[in-house]
Amino acid sequence: MPNAVERVEEFLKAYGMSPSFTDVDACARAFQRDMERGLQGAKDAWMMMLPTYLSLEGEVPEEEPTIVIDAGGTNFRIGLVTVHPEGPEVEDLSVFPMPGSQSAITWAEFIEQVSDAILPLTDRSRRVGLCFSYAAESLPNRDGRVLGIAKQVRIVGFEGMELGRDLSAALEAKGAAGVRFVVLNDTVAALLGGVAELRDEVFDGYVGLIYGTGVNTCYAERPERLKRVTTPWEKGDMLVNMESARFDGGCQGEFDRQLDQASVDPGMCHYEKMVSGRYQGEVVYRTLRQGAMDGLFTPGSSQRLLELDGLTMVQADAFCARPYGNGVLAGICQEEEDREMVYTIIDRLVERSARLVCANLAGILLQTGAGMRIHRPACIVAEGSTFYKGHLFRGKLERLCAEYITGRLGRYYAFRQVADANLIGTAAAALLNP
Repeated sequence: MPNAVERVEEFLKAYGMSPSFTDVDACARAFQRDMERGLQGAKDAWMMMLPTYLSLEGEVPEEEPTIVIDAGGTNFRIGLVTVHPEGPEVEDLSVFPMPGSQSAITWAEFIEQVSDAILPLTDRSRRVGLCFSYAAESLPNRDGRVLGIAKQVRIVGFEGMELGRDLSAALEAKGAAGVRFVVLNDTVAALLGGVAELRDEVFDGYVGLIYGTGVNTCYAERPERLKRVTTPWEKGDMLVNMESARFDGGCQGEFDRQLDQASVDPGMCHYEKMVSGRYQGEVVYRTLRQGAMDGLFTPGSSQRLLELDGLTMVQADAFCARPYGNGVLAGICQEEEDREMVYTIIDRLVERSARLVCANLAGILLQTGAGMRIHRPACIVAEGSTFYKGHLFRGKLERLCAEYITGRLGRYYAFRQVADANLIGTAAAALLNP
């Protein structure tokens, strides 16, 4: 009779969920091919490969205070960042609820509230970096045209509005003329935060990785490959926001398809729905429920699983950290074999996620040619709670990257975490790209 691990593997294969169906090399090559299509502006490209009109060229100026804003899903953070010889310093940081997160407001009210928050800092700087964690088109003048606002934030009349233009006009009307804005997204900000904070280290290129509630990557691309950029670009490499959540080259299983069909945007962002913290708990939940219906577990544990209303990845991680603890899944598993099979299912699904993220990073290194020399690796600036707090994920990703990226491709890399990366990177964007 097959043991618990063998039974789980047979079950996952039957529903197309086994990590063995995810070939890292094939996915990495698919990532690279789609990057090229996106850079060319091909309509059938999965990833958007958005030009940011931001460059890494030059040294980040020191002792120049810069106003920084991090407009996220829940919080709105504003403060000052100054880069000193010994490193960046964040000052006068204030945190407010994101305008529109508590009740619906108009675009005019949004601009009024944000400009009011900026105004007291304009006596120290007229340069603003704005990290905007919503859909926005980067413009050649480094402004951002708003394309979408997530549902938890309700702002009426945002469509097509330009953040920097409207905020500058509002500040000028309040007596603060000449305030200049650079608008960027959180993945690009994380990468630039690494550039600013890690100045004493020498790397062969940078990659920004967001792996938390959502997933995205960015990197610097050579000018000759930027076919989507139609305005003159006189600098060197340009940062590209891949929008890699949209990648569609992974091997979807039955429960991925079920989740996608039940989502608010079916057919979109398949990669993100397979790997990110926002969705992975539901993938685990659907897999466990089907296992219970198929008699994979003992009757008592199966009944408890079927009575479960839902599951987050935090709860799944808590079980893997303490399978005999007091968490939801630990309480459901009454038999040792059940406990082993639940753990194995979670482990195998996280393994699949790690394979896909490894392929994403490898595709970027293949595209750029970075990391060819052992003494000068590519730097991967990673941000996100799922990356740093997930019990199983990071160890699996590092093993796979060592095996595939270094062992097979002969590329070298270094993961780096930067405190306040978004704020520091947002300041660097404004300082490097005035």
